[in-house]
Amino acid sequence: MGESSPSALAASFRPSWIKRRMPVSVSRKMSEMTANDWNSVWTIAGTAASILGVVFSLMAWIQAAKAKDAARDAARAIRKRETAYEVSRLARDAKDFLESVQQRRREIAIFASNNLVHALSTIRSWKIAQRADADKLKVCVNDIEGVAIQLTVEGIPDEGPRFEGLLVHCHDIHRVVCDMASKLEHLSEE
Repeated sequence: MGESSPSALAASFRPSWIKRRMPVSVSRKMSEMTANDWNSVWTIAGTAASILGVVFSLMAWIQAAKAKDAARDAARAIRKRETAYEVSRLARDAKDFLESVQQRRREIAIFASNNLVHALSTIRSWKIAQRADADKLKVCVNDIEGVAIQLTVEGIPDEGPRFEGLLVHCHDIHRVVCDMASKLEHLSEE
């Protein structure tokens, strides 16, 4: 057998379907390519594949960042919704607190005041409310603690100006908690 050129040898290993479908000029060019030419083609193809890999990685990174932002927004929305629910529940609890004082049920009023202080402190720690609202919550917690101490030490006063003052104080607490509930409900809907 005689010696064959590398390009003729490469052409003989090509599948028959490539020979059939390629125009004669492309087939002839491929058979005339040297090893150096093929190295250049594969280098270009490898570089193109690397660039595509980098582009797809960048696109995946951008999508991951968007997903992270969406998850953060969803968590924030859930926290706002939970806060609105908790504060609306607190408004009912504040009403129960007011009613227990009006009906002179000291133990129930003390228990309700402790629950309100705990729940309001928890909501303050979530830091979802605006600064002015957080200050109102702090004042409200202090007011409830003051009423709870008064109920624990002195009990519910008899009819008269002290009882009326206690009722006014309890009404103020109820009003502040209800105002906070409506504000946070509005925030959760935005």
